[in-house]
Amino acid sequence: MTPDLLILLSLALLTEILTLPPLVARGSAPGGIRWIFYNRDTVLEGVAPWGSRAVRAHDNLASNLAMYGAVIGIASITGSANHVTLIAGIVLLIARVLHAVIYIAGIPYLRTAVFAVAQFAMLVYVWQIISHYLAL
Repeated sequence: MTPDLLILLSLALLTEILTLPPLVARGSAPGGIRWIFYNRDTVLEGVAPWGSRAVRAHDNLASNLAMYGAVIGIASITGSANHVTLIAGIVLLIARVLHAVIYIAGIPYLRTAVFAVAQFAMLVYVWQIISHYLAL
């Protein structure tokens, strides 16, 4: 497995791990354990605000994972992956871990800045793919 694909796998695992904080928050609310195991036809009241932010942090990463997978996969398959994409991938992974922690903690401006760093790292991947093909 290439380092870039290992980073992609790590992002997928992070997405899976981020399903746990909302369960903890919901399970801690009055009636939360029952709500978790039933059909969830009603809104669960009394969930701590960080629990809702944890849901949004997970949803944000899950919605971006397809783009990350496509771009990192294309870089890997086409031979565009190199030392620059490795650094971008490490920055992306660290930024996404920080984004989740900061999002759940409720720090709005820093959350946006860290998200922008992750998106910039993805653009570095795209640039490396384009540069690879322009050099052919």
